[in-house]
Amino acid sequence: MAQSFRVLLVEDDDSLRSCLSEFLSGQGWDVGATGHAAEALRMVQRQRFDFSLLDFHLPGMTGLELFQQLAALRPLPAILMSGLASHDEALAAQHAGFFAFLRKPLELARLRTSLHLLIQT
Repeated sequence: MAQSFRVLLVEDDDSLRSCLSEFLSGQGWDVGATGHAAEALRMVQRQRFDFSLLDFHLPGMTGLELFQQLAALRPLPAILMSGLASHDEALAAQHAGFFAFLRKPLELARLRTSLHLLIQT
């Protein structure tokens, strides 16, 4: 039986958030999803999450800033996603300590591989 994890998903694109939530739920994981960084911070204060999947470009703050604020509350392994996926963004993600940096549109096979590697660490 697969181990159940609780995933924090922060993606401001409603349709992508819905698709990713369905994909993550299909892995047998519980998903807490929001499109807003401030709500993600409130969710982490109320619930336990095992890891997070964050969009780089969010309203109000970047995924990098959110990752740092989450770490101050409760450090979580995280994967960062970006539609721009510039070299600077990839370097910033690496330096911040993200487990992986994925380019959008996401390749589900690569996302699945990254997630399974993350939970094995």
